[in-house]
Amino acid sequence: MYRARRVVLRLATGLAALATLSGIITPASASPHEASRTGARQYTADDDHTAVWSRADALKLKQDRTNTAPRVSPDFPVMTDKVWVWDTWPLTKLNTQTATYKGWHVIFSLTAPRSVPFGDRHWYAKIGYFYSRDAKSWKYGGDLFPAGTSFGSREWAGSTALIGDKVQSFYTASGRDNGGVDPSDALQRLAQATGKIHADKNRVWFSGFRDHRIIAQADGKLYQTLEQSQQGPIIYAFRDPFVFRDPRDRKIHLLFEGNTGGTAGSYQCTKRDLGDLPAGHEVPEDSKYYTGNIGLATADGDSMENWKLQPPLLSANCVNQQTERPHLIIRGGKYYLFTISHKFTFAPGLSGWDGLYGFVGPGLRSEYQPLNGSALVLGNPEDAPTQQYSHYVMPNGLVESFIDTVPTADGGTRFGGTLARTLALSLKDDRTRLAGQLDYGFIP
Repeated sequence: MYRARRVVLRLATGLAALATLSGIITPASASPHEASRTGARQYTADDDHTAVWSRADALKLKQDRTNTAPRVSPDFPVMTDKVWVWDTWPLTKLNTQTATYKGWHVIFSLTAPRSVPFGDRHWYAKIGYFYSRDAKSWKYGGDLFPAGTSFGSREWAGSTALIGDKVQSFYTASGRDNGGVDPSDALQRLAQATGKIHADKNRVWFSGFRDHRIIAQADGKLYQTLEQSQQGPIIYAFRDPFVFRDPRDRKIHLLFEGNTGGTAGSYQCTKRDLGDLPAGHEVPEDSKYYTGNIGLATADGDSMENWKLQPPLLSANCVNQQTERPHLIIRGGKYYLFTISHKFTFAPGLSGWDGLYGFVGPGLRSEYQPLNGSALVLGNPEDAPTQQYSHYVMPNGLVESFIDTVPTADGGTRFGGTLARTLALSLKDDRTRLAGQLDYGFIP
């Protein structure tokens, strides 16, 4: 435990740094007039245009001091000794802005008991919540959903929106319903539940969340089904719903991670997928198995009763199999689309880093271009390749993530399962750079 004086000093430092950096990324805002100045074509949400992260783009991946995360110290503090903590997101409004309730900051995390081996935590995952007055001294509130109410055999990442005092929670129903602990069960569906938030001067709690609904499943055409994926050799995805209202069409949408529809291995890399490749670059045959995309679903109204699957916003065919936890912010009429990915999910003949990747376009469905020319925004250092993951960019320019596995001085490793230091991101047009580092788990 830290001494009180040290906590106060570190919080003051974090707040001062945030004030200094507050202009890095402005709050989400957009208008059709701003968009028209970008000069690039836009499409409606239900159009079939899909932007691409091309192989030529990915060949430009390169690390330097502007996009490499600082080393995580092996003596990092742990936010709770009760549960492992990994994928984390704040309570937001539908405009993607972080929300508070009666002075409380609230975040949601995938959690599992610390009695479970760190590597097995995914198969026990439940969405837990934390609350704080200062946006960093988090109190663990327990599971968000009442026991036995959620779909699947574990709860994977999603998003949570505050509308009045009601909370709309979206999550991944991972595994078969009541399927137990089964790492071979890769079924994934998008689910929704409604609850209510409560707070007094001492704590935050929730009620409701008893009626859950499956709102989207892979259709096999736009998005690969589990059965289609099983013909291939690599991890499958239909998960990570992120809810928001587009300020242009005023509709409520979900982003999510998927794979291109069709039987694994049947996809043929197109010229558009490959881009303008350098002379001599050969595309390995097995690249056809790597078909990650960022999907879209649209609600039929503010009640969010029904959802329609739309064509993907962006594909990474023949580039990467995983475009995890997609989310966006809107600045100056431009849409900044972020995702996370692993080194091991890049297609053969390509290499990247565990970390944060991003794209920019003039509208929700538009011709997104990779930030920094390659899409790399923040990657782990070479000497700590798995130190942190699941980055989430907030409209204030701060990036939170969790600590994964950190090398120690004696040649060993220390498992994290707790929030990493928050990083500040500078964003200007189609360029980003690391601008600073704040305290552990600082999510204002």
